Amino acid sequence: MRRFDDKVVLISGATSGIGLATAQRLLSEGAQVAFCGFGEAAAAELVAYGAGRAHYINVDLADATACAQFVDTSIRRFGKIDVIINNAASVARSTLESTDADFFDTMMAINVRAPLLIMRQALPYLRANPNGSVVLNIGSLNAYVGASSLLAYSTSKGALVTMSRNLAAAHRHEGIRVQVLNVGWTNSEGENELQQRLGNGAEWATVAGKTRPTGRLLRPNEIANAIAFFASDEAAAFSGAVIDLEQMPIR
Repeated sequence: MRRFDDKVVLISGATSGIGLATAQRLLSEGAQVAFCGFGEAAAAELVAYGAGRAHYINVDLADATACAQFVDTSIRRFGKIDVIINNAASVARSTLESTDADFFDTMMAINVRAPLLIMRQALPYLRANPNGSVVLNIGSLNAYVGASSLLAYSTSKGALVTMSRNLAAAHRHEGIRVQVLNVGWTNSEGENELQQRLGNGAEWATVAGKTRPTGRLLRPNEIANAIAFFASDEAAAFSGAVIDLEQMPIR
């Protein structure tokens, strides 16, 4: 039996990068996957890959009502929820001077409020699972160290850590495991597009990789491997954990 046979997994931000790699990995291990993300062409490819076990829900999680829609549509399609992977995030750059109220509110809405509201809407279904449930929030090492051009983003990821620890403590007796996977610098499609827009050229990943022990940045499939473990029953000992996925210590 595969690790995710008979498991229903919700994944936000699953049409590219880490989310896409995770959805493909979990589908390969038997999961039924309800997912959202921008890009209908990529979504259609993932649905086809899932061969009846992947369902796309076209929502924008910056809208508070979309979080409930995401959960409710998933329930109508699959009937239950075993695992939630809150991966969708805005990584928009900002400094103090460029961070106005609207920018900050949008960042917090996507990166913090959406994971909270998704879990809130799904709570009755998470509680109902006799073998327990998992909520895995995908964070960032910027939660600790920040970056001069990532003020709002870093703040949101710090908030995600605190919120996740609170929820893990609050629901520890209900069979719901909540944890955070803080991810380091990853050579994803989205990051590559961003670096090109910033004018860093095709060699940016090679230059950045020289700062890492392995000589390269993390890859989305490597993060998907870690997510698959921490979302599985094999990681039943973990709850309230903050796991740092990077090639070197940062604290």
